[in-house]
Amino acid sequence: MGSNFTSSQIIEEITEIEIDEIKGNARSKRISDIRKTYIKFLKKFTDLSNREIANQHEIRSSTVTNVLGGRYKENDFIIKSSAEIDKNVNL
Repeated sequence: MGSNFTSSQIIEEITEIEIDEIKGNARSKRISDIRKTYIKFLKKFTDLSNREIANQHEIRSSTVTNVLGGRYKENDFIIKSSAEIDKNVNL
């Protein structure tokens, strides 16, 4: 698809906020919000299945389904996404 960026680099580029200045839960929440947006864009602009999107983010396909349907346990998703703050993501 494109270049490899870390989640932190994506957040800094999109929000123009230095991720290292954000601490604790606010950092996890910001990363979670970006991930949710990224999942929605992948589904809208690609032909990837929920399973393929889940595999790319190393999360369960039910989490992708819940994000796309607007149903998810926000704290669960934050924990899963914040565990991979610096994981490379293909854009």
